[in-house]
Amino acid sequence: MKFSKRARQVVLMLAILVAIVLPSGPANAWGQSYRVIYDFGHTSSNGWFPVGVPAVAKNGDLYGVTESGGIYNLGTFFKLTAPPTRNGAWMHTVLYDFPGGNGGEHPGLLLIGGDGNLYGADFGQTIFQLRPPTSHDGVWKYTALYTLNGQNEGSAIEGLIFDAAGNLYGATELGGDLGCRNGGCGTVFELKRPTKSSGKWRFSVLHTFTGIPDGEEPFAGVTFDQNGNLYGTTHAGGAFGYGTAYRLTPPAKRGQSWTEAVLYSFDRSGNEGNSPVSPVIFDGSNKLYGTTVAGGDLNCQGGIGCGVVYVLSPPAKDGASWAYSALYAFQGGNDGITPTGYMVFDSKGNLYGATQYGGGATEGGTVYRLKRPARKGGAWTETVLHAFTGSNGDGNLPANGLTWGKWHDLYGETWDGGLCQACGTAFELQP
Repeated sequence: MKFSKRARQVVLMLAILVAIVLPSGPANAWGQSYRVIYDFGHTSSNGWFPVGVPAVAKNGDLYGVTESGGIYNLGTFFKLTAPPTRNGAWMHTVLYDFPGGNGGEHPGLLLIGGDGNLYGADFGQTIFQLRPPTSHDGVWKYTALYTLNGQNEGSAIEGLIFDAAGNLYGATELGGDLGCRNGGCGTVFELKRPTKSSGKWRFSVLHTFTGIPDGEEPFAGVTFDQNGNLYGTTHAGGAFGYGTAYRLTPPAKRGQSWTEAVLYSFDRSGNEGNSPVSPVIFDGSNKLYGTTVAGGDLNCQGGIGCGVVYVLSPPAKDGASWAYSALYAFQGGNDGITPTGYMVFDSKGNLYGATQYGGGATEGGTVYRLKRPARKGGAWTETVLHAFTGSNGDGNLPANGLTWGKWHDLYGETWDGGLCQACGTAFELQP
């Protein structure tokens, strides 16, 4: 069964996994300083349903997009201006209303480029640029950089990232080899920046997924290492059908192809998670960290499992499989269910992330911290920093994860909740 892009933001597909039982349960830290900094339920013209993680400017201002709402009800591009003091009020401004057609519609993600422009992708398979105004009373300029054909180039863009030269890379959930799963198993692509200001961006597919053994449905975007290799995960496919972690290595010579290698195939029969849908991140020792939406304690969700945070350690020799280890298996109570979206490290090596569901009776999701053990081989300790309620102005469904921002606080968005109960929020949390 497959879900639409919108439906996946509410319910992600789960798969069966043999249980992992970790020795320590979750702690609670309800005293953390959390607040909603903007509620999208005031009026429809301000936008509804914020998607992606906020893009953080150097001065701490936040930029983002909403899937719907605005003048045309086709989404907005907005700014949250940071207050001068930590507990001050954030100011919301709609900078662009997506009108449809050549002006874009239903944006799905946003990021800041090194050139000061903002970039994103919409549900119509278009990668776009938003250029700031040149005068105080000017307007933002929307430019469609490239529209994927929805077939061999891929469809359903999942995440974007820049390289050092300002080129864009991303993955598509579907498309590519249309014979794979009757709609394609996804692609990884590059959108190359023009050398001249009047030039066109050039699109190329770096890899087309075939299901077995390389994986299918890369729900998450890609991550660079220091050597220019790309890393990511697929939700399904691989040797066992439950997803992969992969690496794409750039060619040694210009004009040659990128090379894909499966680092790990997730398997429901082992002591591990399966069905990853989130991006991976590196620590300082080149280990990869990520989450799966299924797996963990078989007592959770009737034997399906509530998700796992895992680490993949590189092998001593090239070509060997990476070593998998589960850091924490969610138990489905106050600790959360279905971890998704971006995780982040702090300076001490602790991990922060979000779960879509769980966290108590309202099951609105959580923000959690996984504390690194003091001794090698020890257990990571989970602490719930906030449990979303979806009531009294609080949000729920924090599906996209977290980012660090001003005052070294955590920022994120919820797709649901708020004053209108279903319009979404932006939030701030002092860890």
